[in-house]
Amino acid sequence: MLAKRIQSKLESMIGVSAFRWKHLPDGVYVLNLHRIGDMTTSKLDPNVYSCSAENLHKHLSFLKECFTIISLAELNQLISTSPKPDKRYLLVTFDDGYKDNFELAYPILKSLNIPAVFFIATGLIENNELPWWDKVAYLIQRSHIQKIKLPGWEETVEFKTNPQIFIRLILNQIKRCAAPIGEQIKELEDFVGMPSPYPDAEFMSWDDVITLSNNGMDIGAHSHSHDILAKLSDDQMLFELSHSKAILEEKLGKPVKAFSYPVGSKNTYNDCVIEALKDNGYEIAFNFHPGVNVNLAKNRYDLCRFPIEYMMDDEALKKMLTYAKRI
Repeated sequence: MLAKRIQSKLESMIGVSAFRWKHLPDGVYVLNLHRIGDMTTSKLDPNVYSCSAENLHKHLSFLKECFTIISLAELNQLISTSPKPDKRYLLVTFDDGYKDNFELAYPILKSLNIPAVFFIATGLIENNELPWWDKVAYLIQRSHIQKIKLPGWEETVEFKTNPQIFIRLILNQIKRCAAPIGEQIKELEDFVGMPSPYPDAEFMSWDDVITLSNNGMDIGAHSHSHDILAKLSDDQMLFELSHSKAILEEKLGKPVKAFSYPVGSKNTYNDCVIEALKDNGYEIAFNFHPGVNVNLAKNRYDLCRFPIEYMMDDEALKKMLTYAKRI
């Protein structure tokens, strides 16, 4: 007990790196990012921003010195040949397919010679309609409501001090609610009133996605419409998995074997979804839970990813990776 208290005191005084970072456990560490840029200037969901372009460069430059960075193919090879990883590997992933991934992240990845996986929600590409989470943020940022509880929500969400947190809490209630997301958006529109037409969405073009694929980046599927898969009927869920894969393979001219679950928390996918992934030819899938991937073959359809948060510096990044569970 005393030793643990001394260790904790030392860590707080000298930082994580001097005490634990050198002995980080072996395993596959997977980073997950979404949007890149300045969240303070966005009319849309600020919670989707992972970091600025400057911080992305800093994070990746730092991690490149500490990990063996691998591609999706190299991860699949590890799963096939290594019962447990014998060193520290890092895989970089991006979800959704926002335009800033191509305009800001891709040049940084190229300059650092780092491969990455871009998980694409195919229905969002070249689609000017906002996705549901950006609609929510747009509505809330232009309203003056202080609290809200829609039908089917578990609790009332109240505004306190931070609009970003208010939006996040509302999004969490929408995700948990059993009602279809489209119905909840209509309820929200009626509740706050539509202040103006929605702005255009900010996603990549197919030319952007093809350019990524042709220049050393991996492409995976992230469903077609970004619906929460566990809420869908079997037929709807199968469509999301098969249709997104078929579109990507047709556009790219190469097989697509990797998937990331929309939203990615444990209640958003289930065993039926995993079996459907296998039946549709997917070989690997990623969730949105932090953890060091050690049992790769056992968990190949439930691999963990570390979320990069907007205000995270290198010390916070190290702390997140250092104290994670091995899974």
